[in-house]
Amino acid sequence: MKKDVLIYFAGKIIPAGVNLAIIILAVRFLGKAEYGKYSLVFYATMLLSTFTFGWIQQSIIRFLSAYPKDQVLVINRFFFLTIMSTLSAVIIGFFLCIFYFHLRWPETAVVMVYIFVYNIFLFLLTLNQTNRKSLRYAILEGTYSLIYIFLFLLLVLIFNQHLFIVLFVAMVFGLLFTEFFWVTVLSEGKVVFDTSRIYFHTGFSKQVFNFGFPITIWLFLSYLLNISDRFIIKEYTSYENVGTYSAIKDFIIKIATFATVPILLAYYPMIVEKWNGNRKQEAITLIREGLKYCFLIAIAVFVFFMVFQNIFYTRILHLQVMHQLLVSAALIGSAFLWQAALLMHKPLELLLKPRLMLVAILAALAVNALANLVFVPIYGYPASAVISLASVITYIIVIFVFLFRFRKQGLLK
Repeated sequence: MKKDVLIYFAGKIIPAGVNLAIIILAVRFLGKAEYGKYSLVFYATMLLSTFTFGWIQQSIIRFLSAYPKDQVLVINRFFFLTIMSTLSAVIIGFFLCIFYFHLRWPETAVVMVYIFVYNIFLFLLTLNQTNRKSLRYAILEGTYSLIYIFLFLLLVLIFNQHLFIVLFVAMVFGLLFTEFFWVTVLSEGKVVFDTSRIYFHTGFSKQVFNFGFPITIWLFLSYLLNISDRFIIKEYTSYENVGTYSAIKDFIIKIATFATVPILLAYYPMIVEKWNGNRKQEAITLIREGLKYCFLIAIAVFVFFMVFQNIFYTRILHLQVMHQLLVSAALIGSAFLWQAALLMHKPLELLLKPRLMLVAILAALAVNALANLVFVPIYGYPASAVISLASVITYIIVIFVFLFRFRKQGLLK
């Protein structure tokens, strides 16, 4: 377990560094307005990816270890579902690009390709995570990240391109190269995809859908919880305010994710494995252990960021932030509490109670949407930062209510 955590942590250094650098460089080279536009289009594609691949991803993590003797067959079935579901994402993405974002045809084509290759990339990452191939997972992410930032800098500095679409172009070619690298090098010649065994299987697909789709709805709503404020800010202010708020929030979320996701990636498969082996108490112990590490990391990051926030905003991002102390504290709190919540609700997922997770996320989303609609027109994006924290706290409170009830029933002992 500790070895996997360390590998994931080391492997996340390059992607985290690249993601943070991209935020800084994009704001400075492209401008706040272009970064704001990129942010909205990008997170719309992430919503589509979550909706179309999330149920497959969660099912891979949940069920792949249950078929140790026939993994090639199961992987091929998952791959077929991934392709079919991803094509629907591409179609929906086309209409969003044309009719909502009003993108030009070349820009739309790039975004559609990105949606497709990104879902395939997630599929490969999930296979490595589930099979506890932490080193391969790290190599895949690191390779993509390095190519991505190299191509972005090449397009901006050499070809003098300063529109938001250059970020998508860089991501597309980075993903294509990385997936080719996986097929030719990391697979080590092993047969993973057998085209003669890629077909629709009704019983298997129904099992995957019944388990995964409620979780996908949760993932979709949770992602909406994270990004809906940006769209509301756009409607009431401008792309520049969206860019400023997005840069701050993205940066803080990247830090929180980098600091805690190695723990989540390492603990998730082990928690599921213990639970599937009817060792529920050991699974609960692992959840508590992971939470302890998350909270210790959160305290350290909070203190560090609050001390150096002014340097970061003024000298690195070149931004003037309204009520920066309030905005920083609220966004850091919401980012780390959300990462902890992903472990807190794990018992509900393992008890196959995703509908209760939906109740919790709907409550949080209702608080978020209503409060943003009321307060953003009055106070601007600082209100969104505070509302983000309140929404996450709402989610955690509802989750604890359900967990307390199941504990009284003896299901978590």
